[in-house]
Amino acid sequence: MNSTSFNLIDVIAVLQKRWRSISVFVIISLAITGIALLVVPKYYRSTAVVVPASPVLADKARLFNSSIQNLYSFFGNGDDIETLMGFAKSDTVYYVLVDEFKLIDYYEVKGENDNIKRKKTIKLLKKDIELTKTEFNQLKVVVCTKDKQLSANMANRVIDIIQETEQNMWKQVYQISLNKLNESISEMKNQYKDISDSTSTNKNSFKNEMLESQRQSILEQLKQYQRSASELKLAIAATPPVLYIVEKAFPSASADKPVISTVLFAVLLISAVFGIIAALVYERKQTPQ
Repeated sequence: MNSTSFNLIDVIAVLQKRWRSISVFVIISLAITGIALLVVPKYYRSTAVVVPASPVLADKARLFNSSIQNLYSFFGNGDDIETLMGFAKSDTVYYVLVDEFKLIDYYEVKGENDNIKRKKTIKLLKKDIELTKTEFNQLKVVVCTKDKQLSANMANRVIDIIQETEQNMWKQVYQISLNKLNESISEMKNQYKDISDSTSTNKNSFKNEMLESQRQSILEQLKQYQRSASELKLAIAATPPVLYIVEKAFPSASADKPVISTVLFAVLLISAVFGIIAALVYERKQTPQ
């Protein structure tokens, strides 16, 4: 080689001459990487997939009118997915996960008090949880931790928290209405009793007719209120699901990070290219000008 640049023939000649050195360098690089991969923590990913239920299913009329039931779709739309995602990303969900799974200890968080520790833990937890909306209007919850069972448990728990919280919100709305109805029912019962007492003691027939008319009116209204109260009680007891589980999270069979085969292949390519370049540079320096 009598120039400072290389052509293809020169490159092939260098590879034939230095292939042992390049191979040794590649093998050493792979060995070091393999040892490092055995030492670094392994992460396991678990995924849960759900679809939203239609919010209109919370209408208590669905329980008593079959024609209305047929008008409702069981599944929600993209807007409902956005609502679920917004709630799933709230600190309320993360605080529950931190406390239930003792994540302060898992992440080995240090701090002056529990509040600071919890806030630091939530920041770390958010990096391990991924919430995405799929093209099929599904909510995908992905959790990646060093404990395969923990990943699965947390992914499933996120779904449970959303379900429980939203159902409790619906129940609370119905319960408020039921409480108001019960107050009105109690008042009407008292009115009915007072009118009945007045009718039994009053000797004026015209006034008795008026009282009887009022009593019948109260009685009819009381029956309607009691019927509505029964419907509300049934609606509270039969609260519909907020979401449907498409895929429940299970522990991963093997580590998802790092991907050993991908890392080793990348190291193989990089070390081979680096070894070839180093050999070419070294050979050029050894070539007389």
